[in-house]
Amino acid sequence: MKMLSNEAEYRNWIMRELFLTSPTGEVMPFADQEVDDFIFDARPVEYPCIAVMAQSMADPTLCEPKFVYKEQVFDWAHQMGFGFDS
Repeated sequence: MKMLSNEAEYRNWIMRELFLTSPTGEVMPFADQEVDDFIFDARPVEYPCIAVMAQSMADPTLCEPKFVYKEQVFDWAHQMGFGFDS
C-alpha cells in the first residue's frame, strides 16, 4: 500500500510492484509500448490516492492495481468517529 501524489510516483510504484523492476534499469520481458499502454489504462482517476495491488476478480492468479481516493478515506474516517468533513 502506498500513497501516490502524482503521475511520477504512480509510474515508479507500478513498475516496482507489478513489473518487479528496480531503479537500476534492469531489462523487462515486456515491450515498452505494452508497459506504457498498461500503465496508462490502469492509472488512478485522481491524485492523491492510496494504491494497493489486489487479486484480480477475473483471474485470481493475477494482481491488479486498485485505488482508494480522498472521499473514501474521509467516509471511513467519519464511520470510525473522526469528526472532520474535508
